[in-house]
This record gives sequence, structure tokens and C-alpha cells, in this order.
Amino acid sequence: MEAYDHKKIEEKWKDIWFKENLYEAEDFSSKPKRYILAEFPYPSGKAIHVGHAMRYTVPDVYSRYLRMKGYNVMFPMGWDAFGLPAENYAIKTGEHPSKLTHQIIIDYKEAVQRMGYSFDWNREIATTDPSYYKWTQWLFLKFFNAGLAEYKEAPVWWCERMKTVLADEEVINDKDGNKISERGEYPVEKRMFKQWVLKTPQYAEKLLEGLDKVDFPDTIKTAQRNWIGKSEGAGVLFDIEGEKALVFTTRPDTLYGVTFIAIAPENPLVTKLIDRVKNKEDVLQYINKVKDRSDLERQIEKEKTGVILEGIRATVPLAGKKVPVFVADYVLAGYGTATVMGVPAHDERDFDFAKKFNLEMVKVIESKEGKVEENKCYVGEGTMVNSDKYNGMKSEDFKQKIMEDLEKEGLGKQSTIFKIRDWVFSRQRYWGEPIPLVHLEDGTIKPIVDVNNPSDVKKKLPLVLPELPNYSPNEDGSSPLDRDKEWVNTDFDGRKAKRETNTMPNWAGSCWYYLRYCDPKNDEAFADKEKLKYWLPVDKYFGGAEHTTMHLLYSRFWHRFLYDQKLVPTEEPYQWRLNGGLLLGADGRKMSKSYGNVVEPGEYIEKYGADSLRLSICFLGPYEDTYPWNSNSIKATNRLIQTIYSLKDKLSNDKPTKDVEKSYNLMVKNVTNMIENLKINTCISEIMIFVSKFKNEKKINEDIYKGLVKVISPFAPFVAEEIWQEINKFKEWKRENSVHLQEWPLFNESLIEENILTIPVQVNGKVRTSIKVTKDESEDSVKERVENNEKVIKYLEGKPIKKFIYIKGKIINVVV
Repeated sequence: MEAYDHKKIEEKWKDIWFKENLYEAEDFSSKPKRYILAEFPYPSGKAIHVGHAMRYTVPDVYSRYLRMKGYNVMFPMGWDAFGLPAENYAIKTGEHPSKLTHQIIIDYKEAVQRMGYSFDWNREIATTDPSYYKWTQWLFLKFFNAGLAEYKEAPVWWCERMKTVLADEEVINDKDGNKISERGEYPVEKRMFKQWVLKTPQYAEKLLEGLDKVDFPDTIKTAQRNWIGKSEGAGVLFDIEGEKALVFTTRPDTLYGVTFIAIAPENPLVTKLIDRVKNKEDVLQYINKVKDRSDLERQIEKEKTGVILEGIRATVPLAGKKVPVFVADYVLAGYGTATVMGVPAHDERDFDFAKKFNLEMVKVIESKEGKVEENKCYVGEGTMVNSDKYNGMKSEDFKQKIMEDLEKEGLGKQSTIFKIRDWVFSRQRYWGEPIPLVHLEDGTIKPIVDVNNPSDVKKKLPLVLPELPNYSPNEDGSSPLDRDKEWVNTDFDGRKAKRETNTMPNWAGSCWYYLRYCDPKNDEAFADKEKLKYWLPVDKYFGGAEHTTMHLLYSRFWHRFLYDQKLVPTEEPYQWRLNGGLLLGADGRKMSKSYGNVVEPGEYIEKYGADSLRLSICFLGPYEDTYPWNSNSIKATNRLIQTIYSLKDKLSNDKPTKDVEKSYNLMVKNVTNMIENLKINTCISEIMIFVSKFKNEKKINEDIYKGLVKVISPFAPFVAEEIWQEINKFKEWKRENSVHLQEWPLFNESLIEENILTIPVQVNGKVRTSIKVTKDESEDSVKERVENNEKVIKYLEGKPIKKFIYIKGKIINVVV
């Protein structure tokens, strides 16, 4: 029996498929289209690891299946190559990022090709390619011309180690609650900087509305809704020592219960009042103390902190009473108006604050039961009390009445606010898209090109990133591009000008890459409108949960803006989204070079082949779950491949037994349904069940074997192609003869008898898992699959099996 030589066979088919671009998608095909997208990788390390492989294997299986079902499938690949990940790796290695990134892309491409992924390589893109970022710059100028890109001073996160500002979304907590950068995990602090921002809050309502139109998991929708943070209420004007302070509240019915005003430490109102404050030094000390605390820390901290502004009082509108004013860090600068009216009797945070500072509490709403627990505030509806002429009104009715009266007096109006902030869009780093703007001597800022003039665009874009021998960040926080005076100093319409030297963040190129895949070589537009109309929206988008409130939200924002500009045909970019889980190291920790637990696919491909690795990855568990890498499963999947390959030597035209026929049709039915529902891990179990029966036949029916080869082809494409070519006696390669372009096998429902049983598996008398078996499956076959079951292996703890008991159709007990 001929052994399966995975090295020789996989190398052969990898080269043929790539040369032929077998998986090329056709624009405007008469077939129904499916646009399948997996987030493109950062080429910012030595090699891809099996965690990357997990992210691409499942979408690849699904794409291959759809082609066989008759769809025109676009499954593209590219490289998110600008930004901090790539530049930090370049600094670490001492290579220039342009040279290093180019080499990493070559290495990554070779690695994903070895895995047999069915990408359309004619659509390959890289965000660092000038022909690509020409259009990133063009799109940025669209935002600028629409007034959605602004240069302004704001408190932002500064990373001293990386010498750049970071967006809120790029800052996380370490295990001790300290603020660190998501990339590199370096300390960060708040600083005032002039930065380019994109005004995402102006699209908050549309981003919320769009979530109702897409098929995203509730976890994603909830996370984005919370990040956007819509609140409906009222804007109320308070007088604070002659300064007007607009306060947003969702409870205008509690106005008469206000006993203090709290201002965010960053509120410009503090600066206006500070010289009139009697305890000025105390206030400044407090502001300095809390300036580096994150919004999240400030919100969840149980013990509220603050400092009174001595000598400063606020006047409550309509009520006329004077109340003290505090600076308090539980009030956030980026939410609402950065000023809060304190109603301790009816708000839990205000209640905690008032208790700490021994402030008055005035109840203005009586609960329907008439009782409120001692030492608790009442946050529900009820009847108005202690509210002057409004006493006795229902609080629900009073909300409307108080708003009418405030509006009549010019003291307030109905209002909606959002938690989402302006997106900090500039970086003080070298490796990013140059921002195509110039600063004139009179302080005005101009775009370098008229984006509505095609000949001007062709002449002036892209604004190419200059080669800097020394690209390291500047110690003072200025951009490395400032050092290239020849590039910086330019002219604009005969006037002296300086180029913008900040660069765009690594998110810029990924905000629209899915559009460029539709028309990657177009030099006249970012994509042809008819091609966009044909391909959009993306039908299935696979990615990481870490991007839910970053890339996924950013790209939705860009797309909705482009839709309003009549540049794209759909309101939303992605119809469906699934976040993949993490593949951890064998030690249960996230794969990281610092932990020494990174598993590279190469070593397993060398030993077992890419098909075995692909099957093993699929077999580990559901795509969206997180689990540790287990190398034991690859031995089982390799045996499966060897078995299927060996069956070709027993082919016959003899009619199959009814039992085999039933099992085959059931397998095809189940695998079809499971792929449709992306339950890819259970497909492998179904195939194993069938093969364990089929291999025992003295003669292998050729038609059923061909059907089996088709079924395994999305999972194990190399061995499937090799077998298919051999059993069909194709002497030379022809594209149309590829197994991957054949029709997916059908199943005959009338031949299917449900003969699959679910059997509980005990280890030392305790049920640990269950497996599916056929009614007449042999004990040896059942034992083999139990021994290779991940959950069973876990409970064996490396000990040998002392006794294996199988009560047919009932239960399995493993004794160690």
C-alpha cells in the first residue's frame, strides 16, 4: 500500500493552485455571489502561529463549501502593514520598516499558502502600497472637506515608551488596574495635545440604527451600543458665579432635589473659576492627582472623590436656591457636558458622594408605596414633593411640564447625548499614511489636492511617505517626519507651507480594505461603483472580539459616511459578523513569545502535513470559543487522512451495502447542515464515524468514495485533490477537473435511517463527556475515538487506560 507523502503532494498542489489562481472570484458572474471576509493580519512578527491559522481555517472551509454549492465566492487576503505593530517590531529588530514589512509579507504569504487557504490572490492588497494608501488619503480628505476631521487640543493618552498618543480604545488596564497600551503593554498618561480627530459622535445615531439592520451576535451589538452610549434627557442652564454651565440630565423631574453641582476635573469651567476659589491649591492638587485615572476607573470606583470649590455657589434654575460646587472625578469630561447636578436622594452615585461630604439630601419624589429604605436613594417614579407648585404631580407628567417651563424661561431644552468620543486619528510616529494637508503661515490648513478633480488627484496623490534612515520617535513627542525639513517645507499656491507631519493610525487602512478588494487595481477610484454594487455587503465577516469597539466600529463609521456621500451602495459594510475565540497555548495562557508558548504551524506541517493540521484545528471546538492548543488531536486527524488515502486501493464498482449507503447519506446530510451553521468542529466527528465503518468494507464503492473525497475537500484540500486526480485518471492538470470546482454531493433522504446514538463516557465512574456512535459500530472503533477525545484525554491526566468497558448502545466507562 502506497504511503501518503504529504510533503511532496502538498507542495505540488500549492504551486499549481497559486499559478492557476484556482479560487479567483469573477466580477458580475451570473452565479449568486458570496463575499466571505476574514480580518487581514498585521505582518508584525517572525511568523504566523496556530492562533492565526484558527482564524483563517474555518472561513476557508466555508468558502470552499460555498464554491462547490455553486456560488461565486470572493475570499480575499491582504496585509494591514502600517502602524504601531509593524513599526515596533522594526525598531526591535533594527530593520527599516519598509524593508522589514516587505519581507514579512513574503514570509506570511508563504505560510498561509502552505496551509492551503483558497484566497483569490489577484485581489491581494497591502495598506503600505502607495497605490492603496493614495485612496486612504483621498478618503481622509473627504472627511476633512465634510467638516468631520478637525485639528484640536484635547486631553489624550500619551505613551512615553512609544512616543505617541493613543485612542481611548487602544488603552487597557493591567492586572493592578494601571493604564497601559494595548500594544506592548507600556504605561500611559493623560496629556494635552493638538491632534487630528474624526468626529464619530456626529454619526452616533446612524451607527446605532445600523445595528438593527445587521446579523451580529447580541454580544457585539450590546458592546457597540454601550460604547456609543445614547442618553435622552434635558440640557439645563445653571448660573455659577456669573458663568453659564449647561448640565445634562436624564431626570429633569428631580431638579428641585439638587443639593450640589459636580464638575469634571478637565472641564474648562474650572479654569474660568479657579482664581475666585478660596482653596485654589487644594483644587489644583486634586486635579493633578486624578488626571491619569481612566474613565472606567472613575466610573466603577466605589468611593467617590472630589474637592469643594470654596466661595463658589451655583443657582438652581426655577428653584432659585444656591448650592455648593465640587470638582469630582466621577464626572467624565467626554460624556454629556462634563457637569452634573447632584441629586443624592434620587441617584446612587450622587448619594454616595453626598454621604462622604455630608451634604443635604432633599427627597422630591415619593415612591408609590410611600416608603424608601433608610440609607438608600429612590430612583423610581412616583409623586412630586418638595417641588414648589409642582407638588402632587406624577413624576412622569412632571418631566414634560418642567421641560416646557425651562424652555419658556430660556433655561433648558430637551437633549440627546452620546458617550462616544471624537476618534484621535493622528500618531507621532513614522510608519503610517502621511496626512495630505499643509499648514500655511497664517494658521489655515489646506488639503494638498482637490479630491473632486480627477486630474489633480492623479498628479498629487499619493503623498508618498519619505524614506527616513532614522525613523525613531522623537523624545519631545513631535513626529519623526519633522526631521525631514526638505519634505516638510513646501509651497501651496505660491505660499510657504509646512506639511502635516503626524501620520494616520494603523486603523486607517483597515477602515475600508473590504471595499478595495472589490476592485484592487483601479487607479481612477478607490473602487468601481458597479463592482461595489455587485459585491456589497460582505456576507460573512470573521474576526476578533478585540476589534468590536475599534476596527469594527471605525469601519462602520467610515462606511456610513461614504454611503451619505453616495460613494458606496449600502448603509452597512457587513451583513453578518462572528468573533473568533482565542487559541491559547498548551499552558492555558494567551500565545505569546514572552510566555514561550507560541506554536508555529510549520513544525506540524513538516511532520504531519497541512491537511492534518487543518483538520485538527477544526476539531478543537467551535470557532467562537476559547481553548488551549492540544497537539494530540493532530495524530488522530493524520490517521484519518492516511486511512482515507489508503481506501483508493480497494475501489470497486460493486453495489455498496445498505448499511454503508445509509451511513454515507447521513454523513453528507449532517456535514452539509453543520457547515451551513458553521459547526465545523462537529463535521470532523461525522466524517470519522463514517470512515470508521467504511474502512472495514472489503471493497470500496467508487461513487461513495468519490462523494467522501468531495466532502473532505474543504477540510483537507491537498489530499482530496491528489485522490480526485488519481481515481479519475486525469493524466494532466485541467482547471475544470479540480475537486474544488466540483458540485457538492447530494444526499438521499429516503435512504437515511437515524442510526446514530449519543453515548455518555465515564472516566472512573464519573460522566465527563459523550460521543456519537452508530448502532453497530465495533468496540475497537469506539475505543479508538474515545482515546482521541480531547475531554477524555484531559481527565486521563497522562495515565494509561486500565480497563475499557462498552455496554453497546448504553454507556462507556474508562478506568485508569
